[in-house]
Amino acid sequence: MEKIVIAGGSGFIGTGLANQLRNAGHEVWILSRKETDLPHFSLNWNPLANQIDERALEGTTILINLCGAELAAKRWTKSRIAELFDSRVQTTHFLRDCFKNSNSLKQYISASGAVAYGFDHPEKTYTEEDSFGSDIISEITRKWEQAADSFQDICKVSKVRIAVVLSEKGGALEKLANPIKKGFGGVLGSGEQAIPWIYSQDLYRIFEFVLINQLEGSFHASAGNTTNKELTKLIAKRLNKRLLPAIPAFMVRLLFGKMAMMLLYGNKVSNTKISSAGFSFQHANLNSTIQRIFG
Repeated sequence: MEKIVIAGGSGFIGTGLANQLRNAGHEVWILSRKETDLPHFSLNWNPLANQIDERALEGTTILINLCGAELAAKRWTKSRIAELFDSRVQTTHFLRDCFKNSNSLKQYISASGAVAYGFDHPEKTYTEEDSFGSDIISEITRKWEQAADSFQDICKVSKVRIAVVLSEKGGALEKLANPIKKGFGGVLGSGEQAIPWIYSQDLYRIFEFVLINQLEGSFHASAGNTTNKELTKLIAKRLNKRLLPAIPAFMVRLLFGKMAMMLLYGNKVSNTKISSAGFSFQHANLNSTIQRIFG
């Protein structure tokens, strides 16, 4: 049994992962600045004020960091972009400082992003060994992982590059499905932009797999690749809703500003590395996954 602390674990991914690991017999605590769905297993912290409950440091063997302001929550103003960086990078540096003298920590597992390779080669399927791009999302991911690597003199370091998470609990799928439910959903731009995806339960299993096997390095958490057009049409079909004509790219840029980048472009990524390590996806079919989510 491990003592696992999850930083930034108050969202649906953190809560689901905590339940998965607790059901496997581990002692799991969530570091959070607000109330969680698991109040008896929560520890308070405020990385911006350099505050943390000392119990988070005592005997912890696995530290999982899911911290990071949501990319698609607000327009990307200058201050918002700074928040996207700081909520990932500065938080990681704070955790590194907290655990620098730990004698118990065996592994640091950081969330990361799967869409981080630039948008010059949409036909390419990227591996973990490919270089990051030069856009904002790629730069956030680069600095995020550099900060994670600062743990290497303390323990093993793993980075889970998470694809778009499909879940009944919310997240990206909810944002895509809501306008479709209301009758004004449509394909964005050409609709050919790639979307790597993963079902939430498989994501929790990947974190557990990386933990159990003490894997080091970067791993794509992606069951497969789809496109904006395919995913939008699958959701509309399942909800029995009609789609509006495709929303032109210029209109998406007008509505979302710099954030339009992540709506109009994407990357295809390979899951060969995690699969070769022995992981098996239970939900690798997009159509059946959408059916499962929407009933």
